Amino acid sequence: MLESTLQKQCITHCKQVGALAVKVDSTSSRGWPDLTVVLPNGVVLFVELKTKTGVVSAMQQRMINKLERNRANVYVIRSVDEFKQLIITHTTDR
Repeated sequence: MLESTLQKQCITHCKQVGALAVKVDSTSSRGWPDLTVVLPNGVVLFVELKTKTGVVSAMQQRMINKLERNRANVYVIRSVDEFKQLIITHTTDR
C-alpha cells in the first residue's frame, strides 16, 4: 500500500469516529509527523505514516524525539489496522 493511500484511509477513519485529522504542511517544520489527530476526548496524537518497508528519516526521528521529550503522543504507524487500534486505545483509556 502506498503511504498516500494509507493516509487517506486513516483520515477517513477519523471522520467516521468523530476525530479531526489534519495533514500539516511541514515546509516550515521539516520532519513534522504526517497527521495531527484530535480525538473527541481532546487527546492529541501526532502520527508519522510509513509503509511496511518505509524508513523514518533522520530528520523525522529527530522531530519524533523532540515531541517525545515534550511528552507528546507521537507514533509511527504502518497500517490502517494499527491506526484504528491507536485510536481505540486513546479513546477508551481516558
